[in-house]
Amino acid sequence: MIKVAVIVVTYNSARFVDGCFGSLAAMDSTGLETAVVAIDNGSKDDTVERMKAYPWVSTAVSKENLGFAGGNNLIMRHAMEGGADYVYLLNHDTEVTPSFLTEAVQAAEADLKIGAVQSLLLLHPDKDLINSTGNAIHFLGFGYCLDYRRRLADWRPPSGEKEIAYASGAGVLYRVAALREAGLLDEELFLYHEDLDLGWRLRLMGWKNVLAPASVVHHKYEFSRSITKYYYMERNRYVVFLKNLRVWTLAVLALPLAAAEIALLAASVRSGWWREKLRVYGYFFKSRGWKHIASERKRIQSTRKVGDREIVRLFVPTIGYQEVAGPFTKYVANPLMTAAWAVLRLLIV
Repeated sequence: MIKVAVIVVTYNSARFVDGCFGSLAAMDSTGLETAVVAIDNGSKDDTVERMKAYPWVSTAVSKENLGFAGGNNLIMRHAMEGGADYVYLLNHDTEVTPSFLTEAVQAAEADLKIGAVQSLLLLHPDKDLINSTGNAIHFLGFGYCLDYRRRLADWRPPSGEKEIAYASGAGVLYRVAALREAGLLDEELFLYHEDLDLGWRLRLMGWKNVLAPASVVHHKYEFSRSITKYYYMERNRYVVFLKNLRVWTLAVLALPLAAAEIALLAASVRSGWWREKLRVYGYFFKSRGWKHIASERKRIQSTRKVGDREIVRLFVPTIGYQEVAGPFTKYVANPLMTAAWAVLRLLIV
């Protein structure tokens, strides 16, 4: 019997507990040996008390906020030691359909080279709108949801396997054998791009990330307006690049990265998050960050099985995420980046 651990990291999640764990109570586990494990990241509200209403959920409590990566890693290690074949990471602000897990496992079992399976993420309460049909990686390191807010009725599910650049951490099944090769989430990232980085590393080891359209999860997604997020998003995309790309590829991308950096610095001043941008530069002036990058880079580059040309095959040249893609992006930046990428990708070997 296939053994699967479903992992939920909570943090000040009281308002989501009943929706998430209430829906998990109706989960179909036919042919599976399942366990639902929650870890609370030091919530200040009554999240832990509310979870006591679901005694079949194993709950761990951390006194500090370990972040998305740290919380999930702690439970993933325990599940792997316990003989799990798969782990499924589920956001606290979701509600699942009964067959979400069996459908995801079925998709993974169809091809032993599949390392990650993302569920079809729909919005909630707008269940007729898509949250993500898989996530894209832009050649400058940005990650975003594909088909965000597209009407489900207007989307045609793939007839066969749909390979994606990386799976959203909001609802993803990971094969334990793949994690043993690629490693777990990078805890240095703390927030944002952890799932992008792991999906990238899985592909570097020869595994595939795919979408399972029949595995449906509803996500109560809210686009964060917090300025703090810009620090993590900007810092982490560079950390991921420096870890995972070969030196030649970094050289090829150096000029467009520099141009984008100038544009983003100007945007940060105009939009009021320039302090967060300066914090990013401060991170790279400290030895701690570089030591982490160097250590991870050595491990990844010495064990990778796939070249950068195969990795960038799934990269995209445009920003298609409507929360950040304004008229300038649509009519100026995207056309310029499309033209640049048409040339740059030919130089990557």
